[in-house]
Amino acid sequence: MDSVIEYRLLTFEDKEKYRQIRLECLKNYPQNFGTLYEDEINSSSLKFDNIISENNGSDFLLGAFINEKLVGICGNIQEDRIKTRHITEISHVYVSPDFAKKGIATNLLALTIEKVFSNNIIEQIILGVVKSNPQAIKIYQNAGFIQYGLLENYYKFEGNYESLILMVLTRNSFNDTLKSHNSKV
Repeated sequence: MDSVIEYRLLTFEDKEKYRQIRLECLKNYPQNFGTLYEDEINSSSLKFDNIISENNGSDFLLGAFINEKLVGICGNIQEDRIKTRHITEISHVYVSPDFAKKGIATNLLALTIEKVFSNNIIEQIILGVVKSNPQAIKIYQNAGFIQYGLLENYYKFEGNYESLILMVLTRNSFNDTLKSHNSKV
């Protein structure tokens, strides 16, 4: 029997689970993220700690739980400058390898996009993904993201470079995709 996957926002009570999965993703896939495990393991505060604690609505971390175990995350951070408040960034997309290929990342991303665009201020969602991660790129493309830039040799790790693909999903293209999908149903 398959376990039920619960998708929900992380709360203050989930901070230790978040820390564990964040360190796991950095340890398992150091080439895919801008932060190294060695930097985070000794840090007293991780990127989403305050967001989880404050729970302000526009910045959030969504989690996928199976039997209370946090197996996937997808975060969102809204720009806070007046001129860029209409833009938000997807960050920290990760699913534990034991739970990969079950649609969890796709569902986390879809739920995140839905929550982001429920905020009428938001017009664009941006993200960066390493060029050497075709599975993630495909998930983003299937969600409607398009490439708008490429930063060659963006990350350097152990003498190897990773290029970063910059992607965007606009509210208009998201709405067009929804209309197209709904007309096929």
